[in-house]
Amino acid sequence: MNGTILGREPAAIAAFLGIAINLAITFGLRLTIEQVALVNALVVAALALIVRQSVTPVSAPTLNVGTVVQTPSGAPAAVKLTV
Repeated sequence: MNGTILGREPAAIAAFLGIAINLAITFGLRLTIEQVALVNALVVAALALIVRQSVTPVSAPTLNVGTVVQTPSGAPAAVKLTV
């Protein structure tokens, strides 16, 4: 999603949208505290799903055979082909 509005900072944009919606509800509509809380929860949940889709990898990373890597102990190792 790098070319979209959520491509660079999806969490910050989602937070801004949530705040904007809450301000519109607070100053524009006569809702009870419970109704505002419910709308807020729904907006946050929906935006969280959008952010999750934006930042979750879609495939496992792969390395070419022979690529030199560092093991947890710090020793160098090469990627081998496993069957």
